[in-house]
Amino acid sequence: MNIEQVEAFIYVSLTGNFSKAGEILFISQPAVSARIRSLENAIGYPLFNRNGKNVSMTQEGETFLPYARSLLQNMQDGVLAIQQKNRKTEGELRISTVLTVSNYILPAWISEFHEAFPQVKLVVHTGHSHNVLDMVLNHEVPIGISRSVTHPQIESIHLYDDEMVLAIYPDHPFSAKKTVSVDEVASQDLIQFNRGSLDWALINNAFHSMKIQPNVVVEVDNIELAKQMVKNKIGIGILPRFSIEDELKTENLNIIKIGDLPNLNRPFQLIYLKDTKIEGILKIFVDFVLKKLALEKN
Repeated sequence: MNIEQVEAFIYVSLTGNFSKAGEILFISQPAVSARIRSLENAIGYPLFNRNGKNVSMTQEGETFLPYARSLLQNMQDGVLAIQQKNRKTEGELRISTVLTVSNYILPAWISEFHEAFPQVKLVVHTGHSHNVLDMVLNHEVPIGISRSVTHPQIESIHLYDDEMVLAIYPDHPFSAKKTVSVDEVASQDLIQFNRGSLDWALINNAFHSMKIQPNVVVEVDNIELAKQMVKNKIGIGILPRFSIEDELKTENLNIIKIGDLPNLNRPFQLIYLKDTKIEGILKIFVDFVLKKLALEKN
């Protein structure tokens, strides 16, 4: 038994998928499978039930999981303590990210990362997905976080899905409902944001596919302004859920399910050039992000 096998076990348990665990660990799916088999042989019991691409933990796996997490966490804490003491991790890292991530997710990540690695300076560039892609292609940054993009020179790792939700102010007439129809949404004053963006296209294509024209009363160029418009009762808006988490907690905004609207999930990816070597500070940051997201999903 070794730490690599334990690490593979933890991330398969988190993702429920050998391939996704391999993405987080930057190893192939067969390598993950081999590590799990070796660990199971060492323990003497199967840790997962295999069912096609998806897996679930056995009772033995459930029993072993908290001990495996403790082992991995202690090892990572020890490595971090040595790095901080000897200041081995220092330098500058440039990244590019879409605005949703930079405004609502990245600050918490950077706060935690900076606390662990105070000698690393992060330089963050923001823009739309095509801006992020261009910066990576032009070697201006080694990595970017964007909506799903496809390019022959780009390697990508799926990070998470964000859902577009119908946001309303608390005393809106929809508040008494659990779900509404697309026709009902189209009858209301709608705040729209970022014309020409992938988010804008996603929403408009959904309405267009149902041959329904929304009643857009205000169009703005950023999510934050759209959110403020909804809070001030100018209209309702279909917004990224990540952007309104604070308002949902304080009940300044509510969300209502649109029953007959097509799926509006938005996948986000970490992208980099295929010939990029993920090493040094870059590897530390990428590992930090992927493992943090994997733990949050659990």
